Amino acid sequence: MTDKSGAVFEDAKLINRGHDPCSEKKIVNTQDTLLIEQECERLISALSDPALVTDSSGRMVGANAAALRLFNIQDHSYLIDLNVGYLFQGEKKGWPFLDRPKFQSSIKAQNGRFIQVEVSLSPLNLRDQSFHLGIVRDITQFVLLRKALHDAETRLGEMVGNLPITLFQMILPETGEVSFPYISTGVAGLMGMDSEGLMENPNVFLNLASDQEKRRLLRRIKKSAINKTPLDEEFSIRLNEHTSAWIRFFANPRALGPDSVVWDGAAIDVSAQHMLDERMRYLAYHDESTHLPNRLAMEEHLTDLFNKEEGAGFAVLALAIDRLDLVNDTLGSETADQLVVHVAEHLANCLGENTFLAHPRAETYCIVLTSFTSDSEIAALADNLLKSMKIPFEVGTRRLDVSISMGISVSHRDGLDAAALMMNADTALRRAHLTSPGGYRFYVEEMNTRALRVLAYENRLRKALVNNEFVPFFQPLIDVKTGKIAGMEALARWKHPRLGLVGPGEFIPVAEEAGLIGDICHQVLYQTCVTAKKWIDLGYDPVPLAVNISWRQFAQPERLMALMSDVLKETGLPPEMIELELTESSVMEEPDSAIRTLNDLREFGVMASIDDFGTGYSSLAYLKRLPISKLKIDRAFIHEVTVNERDAAIVDTIIMLARALNLKTVAEGIETIEQYEVLKEKGCDLVQGFYFSRPVPAEDMQKLFNVVFNKPSQT
Repeated sequence: MTDKSGAVFEDAKLINRGHDPCSEKKIVNTQDTLLIEQECERLISALSDPALVTDSSGRMVGANAAALRLFNIQDHSYLIDLNVGYLFQGEKKGWPFLDRPKFQSSIKAQNGRFIQVEVSLSPLNLRDQSFHLGIVRDITQFVLLRKALHDAETRLGEMVGNLPITLFQMILPETGEVSFPYISTGVAGLMGMDSEGLMENPNVFLNLASDQEKRRLLRRIKKSAINKTPLDEEFSIRLNEHTSAWIRFFANPRALGPDSVVWDGAAIDVSAQHMLDERMRYLAYHDESTHLPNRLAMEEHLTDLFNKEEGAGFAVLALAIDRLDLVNDTLGSETADQLVVHVAEHLANCLGENTFLAHPRAETYCIVLTSFTSDSEIAALADNLLKSMKIPFEVGTRRLDVSISMGISVSHRDGLDAAALMMNADTALRRAHLTSPGGYRFYVEEMNTRALRVLAYENRLRKALVNNEFVPFFQPLIDVKTGKIAGMEALARWKHPRLGLVGPGEFIPVAEEAGLIGDICHQVLYQTCVTAKKWIDLGYDPVPLAVNISWRQFAQPERLMALMSDVLKETGLPPEMIELELTESSVMEEPDSAIRTLNDLREFGVMASIDDFGTGYSSLAYLKRLPISKLKIDRAFIHEVTVNERDAAIVDTIIMLARALNLKTVAEGIETIEQYEVLKEKGCDLVQGFYFSRPVPAEDMQKLFNVVFNKPSQT
């Protein structure tokens, strides 16, 4: 603060002791002055804290050793007569806050370092003169520590306030009223209120909960206080008329005196998790597209009805859109999905709010009917409901006319639990689909018996495919003009190891329903090609073979072409030896696609013919474009061709039509010579039937080769 030249506090603009233009330092070498200085020295020298003594004008008259060390001065004479104001505030004179007994300020030491000090001022009377004693404590480290603590508190507060969590302290005194000594600022985002307001009035927080939640929460808090167990609770609060929130808080208790408990804890907003849980719960019990209860919800609803003590009767009405798969295949899945939603909305409007309507599967709806007195009342409702569905549904830009089929099961009679009742309603629905599309069927026990029989039959068919039990039987086609074998038809038979030979009329319907018909046709086609190639290798004249394929195979042209290519390549049979027989209805289902498929088969070398012609709805415009070789007249027209003029006229028309289109005609089902003679007279090209030969296995067919039927006779 000074050097040997006597320049003092240069930065503080203190004057040089050798030059005082203001004459502020008037040194009076009187006896009183010396006595005062000595008395000051004696008074403050024993103090451990830095001490300064000034007169009423602020002129320093004494300083102890601790003050010299604080101000980094070696000789206290450098401070004597200096105005204390220069230490604190530059040009200003006197103590900065003379009216305060204690204040804090800063001074700048000679080395340029700022020192934070706390000054305690006391009045002092020496020899009837007024002085001030100032105890100056260095609080620099304290100030720095206090600032560091304040900064840390601020950072922690900002961090806690920015986190999605609210920290709190909660006290339960002996009065039993909850209070909050501390709550972090995060409570504003959590509950929409400031922490100070909540600490002042903790009841505001409790009043946000319902009375039931409040009682439950207080019980848990008191239980935690008694048992000293942690709290971990979730509860709902109402923030405003339209908004609720779920809060989870967890806190650990500790004793606060003999009769009070304090909890240190945190609270978080779990509303999003609850919303997610509610959404997941909703999806678990509802169909997402129609927003109707799903199968799980329906099972629980039916179980509740079964468990009711009064045991009132109820019925399940299972409904489904007929041929929804056709809409899906032709118009797309989006249109089909929209149709399902529109039908659901229509049903809901027809039934009203008090009737349970569910959507257990993609194409199926279920109604639970609880108010009825008899089956006739159920039937009347079903009939009215189905009639209401006979309207066009507007889906996008299309108007779709659909029909709905229904199956009905009644509680206790058709099932004693939810699963049985729903299963039997589905069984009745399937029978309605098959026997009366657009109508309804009540469940009867025979349906279930049949369903079990079909399931068992289906399992046996699958096993038969694995064991290669499906084989071709052959029936010759006779050239009417020459009486010789002009071709053969391969017909599927099932060589059952226990039942023996099973005809197609028994297993084909089940195979089609189970989706196995394609695999059976594949197996029979392969065996047919193997047999035909064997006959050629044995030296027999090549004879074309006709093989039936299902509409399912024909509807998948890529797979059909791949199948033909693989089978012919594996067996080595020339493609012109095979002719595929298609039903009239399968070709006319999608005629343009059928023409493309038949053209692809013809380019491959395989020809095709129309089987059961006359039973479908062929369009002549498409018929003339079909690349086929034959029309097979259905046996329904052959059976009475000799006695029924209409049948005879139809046969005449088909033969003339085929001749005009340059196609050959085949009459199947010839059982008598009279039938044969009529067909021969009408100009039919080929005939087949029991009159010539029943379908026989391959070894028996070999015996018929080269046999000429020049003069058929009744046998």
